Amino acid sequence: MSLNAEFLGRLHPLLLHFPIALLWVAGVVEILRLKKDSLFLSRCMIALMAIGAISALLASGSGWLLAAHENIRKDELETLFLHRWLGVATTVVGFAGWFAAARWRESATRGQVWTRRLLIWISTGLLTAAAHYGATIVWGSDWLTP
Repeated sequence: MSLNAEFLGRLHPLLLHFPIALLWVAGVVEILRLKKDSLFLSRCMIALMAIGAISALLASGSGWLLAAHENIRKDELETLFLHRWLGVATTVVGFAGWFAAARWRESATRGQVWTRRLLIWISTGLLTAAAHYGATIVWGSDWLTP
């Protein structure tokens, strides 16, 4: 592996925090929109999903590069597999949520609104699962227990 690829992989711990924060905030904003929607919240959602999806792509790509040159223990391979593919799924669904938020921001049908909401909330759920498995790789399987 080239030195550049190794360097980009080592950026994964830095890059992963952006999609976590942005996609989680997007999920919360979408909940707020259930109570009262506005043009401001619609624009916020598009920005959050855009930056969240793009940063998820960067985090996923750097994660794959990082795993390519790290020595992964055999007992961590299944966890790495889940972490990788949940990260990819987060990215794909995040982009779909961004496109839905941008396309259906005005004059959306009820079905389009709920499709947008589900895409955003599913991306948040996938992200949470991917983050959990990533933390398990770094901190061990008992990282949540005191």
